[in-house]
Amino acid sequence: MNETNIELQLTQINKKLDKILNPFRIAGSQFVSGFFHSLGGLFGTIFIAIIGYYIFSSLNLGTYLNNYIQTLIPKPQINLQNPF
Repeated sequence: MNETNIELQLTQINKKLDKILNPFRIAGSQFVSGFFHSLGGLFGTIFIAIIGYYIFSSLNLGTYLNNYIQTLIPKPQINLQNPF
């Protein structure tokens, strides 16, 4: 290979590196990556919450939990008397 061919290849490599290492391109890539990462986390959380809601609503744990809590809390003894 002669020197002119090597110089031509080096200039092409430098141009490609300048395009790849452009700070605006890197910032844009990181922004889009962060956006889709957050969006995936949001959809994953919604999906898990829907599945959890469906499972707990089908098990009907609300009535059991309500009855258990009512047994733990003492009922107040209120004597309402007419003061007149």
